[in-house]
Amino acid sequence: MTRTDQIGVVPRGIGALAQMAFRHIEAEDRGDIEATLATFEDDACFELHPCGLRLAGRERIRRYYEQFFALARPRCTGYTVHGQAYGENALTVEITVTVAYPDGGRRDFRTLTVFPYGETALRGERIYADIEFFRVIFGTLLAEMEPLR
Repeated sequence: MTRTDQIGVVPRGIGALAQMAFRHIEAEDRGDIEATLATFEDDACFELHPCGLRLAGRERIRRYYEQFFALARPRCTGYTVHGQAYGENALTVEITVTVAYPDGGRRDFRTLTVFPYGETALRGERIYADIEFFRVIFGTLLAEMEPLR
């Protein structure tokens, strides 16, 4: 995947949970499922906005990453990081991801992902993006998601 960014460059002097969020991004970028999953709390969940869907539970998140690394990630041909901010409660990253389609077309999706901190790891991800982007990265799991309450 082609990338133009500063992601993965962990700033000096940040807290342990912010470092965990950067390690999550690095592990996901390497395609390391075990290292990626190790960055989440046991009760982590994904929230998708504005469509208002939720994926919760360690097993479902593992299934997501298995299909993401096998099917979706190869379709993501590049990304550009527009900005990142970290603080006491979360790391937030704004990215444009380029997705390839079987017909040879490509489409750019602007996303905003919030990685909220838990007690000892990440509580999950809150992703703001177009529903088509969610169809690409979550695949069939999108149909299994619950509405946000």
